[in-house]
Order: sequence, then C-alpha cells, then structure tokens
Amino acid sequence: MVAALATLFTVSCNKEPNLIGLDLLPGSDRLGLNFTDTSSIVAYTVKEDSLSTEGLSQSQAGYLIDEIFGNSEASFFTQFNLSASGISFGDDPVIDSIVLTMVYNGVYGDSLAQHTFNVYEIADTLSFYLDYNAFSSTPYETQPIGTATFVPNFKEADSIDGKYVKPHLRITLSSEYGQEILNSDDDTRSSNINFVKKFKGLLVKPEPVVSGSGSMIYFNLLDDYSRVNIFYHKLNDTIAKQALFPINSNCVRYNQYNHFDFIGADPQYQNQRNGDTTSGNERVFLQSMSAAKVKLRIPYLGNIPVREKMAVNEAILVLTNENPDRPFNAPVQLALRALSDSGTYIVLPDESIGSAYFGGRYVNKKEYRFRVTKYVQDRLMNPDEPDYGLMLIVAGGALNADRVVLRGPGSEQNRMKLLIYYTELD
Repeated sequence: MVAALATLFTVSCNKEPNLIGLDLLPGSDRLGLNFTDTSSIVAYTVKEDSLSTEGLSQSQAGYLIDEIFGNSEASFFTQFNLSASGISFGDDPVIDSIVLTMVYNGVYGDSLAQHTFNVYEIADTLSFYLDYNAFSSTPYETQPIGTATFVPNFKEADSIDGKYVKPHLRITLSSEYGQEILNSDDDTRSSNINFVKKFKGLLVKPEPVVSGSGSMIYFNLLDDYSRVNIFYHKLNDTIAKQALFPINSNCVRYNQYNHFDFIGADPQYQNQRNGDTTSGNERVFLQSMSAAKVKLRIPYLGNIPVREKMAVNEAILVLTNENPDRPFNAPVQLALRALSDSGTYIVLPDESIGSAYFGGRYVNKKEYRFRVTKYVQDRLMNPDEPDYGLMLIVAGGALNADRVVLRGPGSEQNRMKLLIYYTELD
C-alpha cells in the first residue's frame, strides 16, 4: 500500500487537525489515521466569462486603481417607471427640481474616496428580451443631464420631511429633463410600456478618481427610496408638489464593467490571463466583475492501484491569501465547481451536504478551506472516469468588486495544498 501511495504523495508526519476539524472525530476514530499534504496540484489563472449582470440585487458604480489588478470602472444602466398608469400632473406644471436618489448598499475599497458621477439619458430602449452582460453597452446621449462630486456618507441621513431615510446618494438632474417629463402627453403616461419608449432610462457612470485608490460603491436600486423625484408647482400657484418614479423589478437594469485591457496590472496576472499556465505555480489571481478565475487540477488522484484498500476520512483544500494586509479586502466567500467536458460547472458532491460543511469562507484573516472528501474518494474509486478539473471563482462575482491573490502550489510559504487524512484498510 505504501508503494502505491508514493506515486501520489509522500506521507507526512505533520498533523494539522486545526485546519480540517479533525477534533470532531471521536478519539477511537483517529487511531490508524494517516496524513499527507503533498498531493500535486496544478493551478493557473484564466479569463472569466462575460457574466450576466442583468436584474441583479445590487448595482455598483465607481473607479478603482489597483497596482496588481489594474484600473477598473463600474457603471450601470437602469429604467425608471411611473408610480401609477395614467398619472397626471395637472395643467401647466412647472419644474422646481428633479433628483435621482439611490440607496447605498456598501462599498469596496476606500470608503472616504471622492467620486464624480455623471448621469446620462439612454438613447435606445432597454428590453427584457435582450441579454445584458458585464461588457454590454447601450447608446446614450453625449452630454450628461446630472453630475455629482461627493464622498459617500453611509451613516443615517438627516430627516427629510420629518422622516429619517436610509443613507443614499442624491444627484440633481437638469430642469429641462424634468420639465420634459412633466410636459409628456397622456399617451406617454398611460402605461410604463409607453413611458419607457419616450424616457428610456439613465446611465450612471463615474469619472476616474483624481487621487488615492478609489472605490466601488454598491447601491440597492430596488429600495423604495431609489427613484427619480420630481418637485414642481402649478403655474400661478406656489403649492409644492412631488411626483415619484420608482426603480423596481419591472425596470430593466444592468451593470457594465471596464478593465481597460488590464494595462498596468501585474505582469504575472496579465500573462496568466493570456494563456500562461506555468506561473500559477507561484501565485494565482481571482477578480470579480468578469475578470479572472482559477483552474485547478489534481492530476494523480486516480493513480492509486489499490484504491479499495484506502478510506479517505477528510480531504481539505487550503488556499492562502498572499497578502492579507492589502488595502482591498479579500472576498468573503469563494466558490469551487467541477468542470464538465463542455466547460460547464458541476456542483461537487461535498457541497450537496451543505455550505457549512463544504466551506469556502475567508477564515483566520488569511485563508479559504474547502472540504472535498467525497470528491477525492470518488476519484480514487473511479480512476477511469474522466476528470476535467475544478474551477475556483469569487462568489457573487457579477455584482461585487472583490479580488485576491492566492499562493500557488509551488509557493515557498503557505502554499496551496490538499490535506488528506486516510485509513489503510485490512
């Protein structure tokens, strides 16, 4: 049995129960348990697909400058709707102001970074029948109808009309645009279908930050307070009136990302994205916003000839953050999937047991751990079954800006490794 195992790994006398929760096993179950952490792993960064960003629960806008991952920009397109079909503003409405309000939902990067956001009127109709991904674009007018330079305030906002509201961004739009809405005819205001044909929606787009590293700001556009607000009065009347135009699930909206061809990014990152599969032995790169994921292979698991004499008690994949002190936080959660022959994702058998069992959360401020016991045992028991490798991705990568550099399997310190506790059976 020892000779057979040598083709896969060298037996190690180092026990790391703190890494895999071996303390959950009764004392009697630990007797005769062997341990190794030297299984061969092949890892390298690959380009992420153009992820769908349509109708997500979170929208983001901002600009990041990252010495490793390069510059990134996030914008979003959205429609806004009538509060009710057939709404009327009465005779001779006069605009006082029009304000776009968007409720904050968090930030990635420097929370004190100053941003300038421009708002543009969309020039083409958005449609639920079209697919929008991270790199989609919709024509928009060249001149902005609103601009705001601000540092986000994520604390509770002051009261408005005697009520406290959630922290939000307010961007004043042009009075001409607001007056155009007030002057729209009855047919335009008869239904949302007609309304969005005339008023096609808005693009919120940042300018590059002028100092610091910037940030990505997350918004909840489905909150009731995320909307277009028109304040107006009647001609020859001073009574203030308000009309609300909500952004809701009936509105087409999508995020758009730009990485500027990763110019200025770390050369290893650029090389791996362009097909280099060797430098991943030292370090690999994960980035949200349809940027990068990591391909993994454990090539020799199926080479043990006496596999029926071996029982895997625990198998844990350990992935270490190269620099936990970077100014950009590591993702809270990673995802791990098996690959089919066509490259589609397959849920691993260990994940089917439950997320708490499977793992993938950032722990100890330095690493991720996935329990892959069933996956390893299945590979040992079925060596002739094809294996197309694993894919490591940032969870929720279509709607956040997370990124992390992980140590590769050949790193001199805290290398990527597969811990296997096993029992040799009689």
